[in-house]
Order: sequence, then C-alpha cells, then structure tokens
Amino acid sequence: MRDELKVELDERDYAKQPLSEAELRQLFKGLDPREFLNPKSPAYKEMGLKERKLSAAEAIKLMAKDPNLIKRPLVIAEEKLVAGFDRDRLRELLG
Repeated sequence: MRDELKVELDERDYAKQPLSEAELRQLFKGLDPREFLNPKSPAYKEMGLKERKLSAAEAIKLMAKDPNLIKRPLVIAEEKLVAGFDRDRLRELLG
C-alpha cells in the first residue's frame, strides 16, 4: 500500500512501544474510541467485550493495557484517523 500511494510513513509498533492513555485520548480526540476496538482480538473475545457496554474512558484504559485491542493499522493523514485495512479510505486521504 505504501509503495502504491508513494507516501512516507512514520511507523510505531505499539506492541513494542504501547500507546499511553494520554496518547490514546489525544489520538481519539473528538472520536469514539470504542469504534477502534478490535473485535477480532482474542483478548476482546476473552473479556466478553461484545456484550459489555464500555465507556470511552474504559475503552482507552483497556487499549493502553492491551494494545492488541486496537484495530490495526491506525493511519493519521490530513488530521483524520483511519483504522484497519480500509484501502479505499486510505487512497482517498493519501492519493
């Protein structure tokens, strides 16, 4: 995808360098962090998050503790955040 769009990316492996609660709050500012939870994550399933009604603050706390709960990749372009492999959206933002 990077080569296709010919863009430079700053990458962060948040499994090795987790995002803090403060970074997550800033990242999701004006957005609902619950929309960025990864329902395919084993931890999501183990915690029964599908059935739970989390607050935004609870979602951020969980993501800070277990980065696998965050949809990947997270791409910020033009001050917009795209999560997951939404190629069309990325092309729209970066193309």
